[in-house]
Amino acid sequence: MVRHSVCRRLYATACYDKYLMKNILVVDDNKDILQALQFGLGGHLKDCTILTALNGQQAADIMKSTTIDLILTDLDIPVQMGYRFIEDSRKAHGLVPICVMTGSCTAADRERLQALGVKKILEKPFQVEHLSNLIASELGLERRISA
Repeated sequence: MVRHSVCRRLYATACYDKYLMKNILVVDDNKDILQALQFGLGGHLKDCTILTALNGQQAADIMKSTTIDLILTDLDIPVQMGYRFIEDSRKAHGLVPICVMTGSCTAADRERLQALGVKKILEKPFQVEHLSNLIASELGLERRISA
C-alpha cells in the first residue's frame, strides 16, 4: 500500500514538473550561434528546455513531436526560409510567441513580421541577458541568479 502511494506521488510530481517546464525552440543555420544561445539561455533561465534546429524543416519536424512554448528564429535560414517558417508555424501552432533575430531589419521587414504576429524583433548582435529577460517576461519564467 505504501509503495503504491509513493509511486503515485512520484508520478504526480513528474507530471507536474513536465507542465512547468517550458520548451524554447531556437532556429539558426549557424551552429556556433545555436550552441551559444542554448548554453546562454539555459544558464539564465530556470525551468526551460532549449531545443535547436539548423533550418526551418528541422524546426517544423521538432514542432510535430514536441509542444513549443516560444520560437526564436533567424530570418535567414535555409530549406524553409524565415518568413515561410513563421507563416507555417502560425498556421500549425496558432499563438505560440515568435521572436525574430536578424542582422538587419528594414521598416518593411518590421511591418511584415508584425503582421505575422511576431512579438519581438532583435537585431544582431544582442546580449543574451537581454534576450533571456524578454523570454522570462513572455513565458513567466524565473531567472537564475548570477554569481
